[in-house]
Amino acid sequence: MINQTIQHTFSMRDQYIMAQALTVAIRELDKVPGAMKEVSNILDMRYLLESQFSNFAGIAEFLSSQADKVNNNHGVK
Repeated sequence: MINQTIQHTFSMRDQYIMAQALTVAIRELDKVPGAMKEVSNILDMRYLLESQFSNFAGIAEFLSSQADKVNNNHGVK
């Protein structure tokens, strides 16, 4: 039910942008070391990505990983 509401409230582009933002945020927050890592936020973001924005989760993750490869090959940090 909530997923249907999300899909009707957000355009397809909005859903993709949310999936992309969650993907990047999860990846960056997961880099935080030790006790400073906000594990519950990461888990909640993963849940949102997989349950509410699943239509675009795979695409966002793939494109983000490709961007990382390009950046790593060009020395961008």
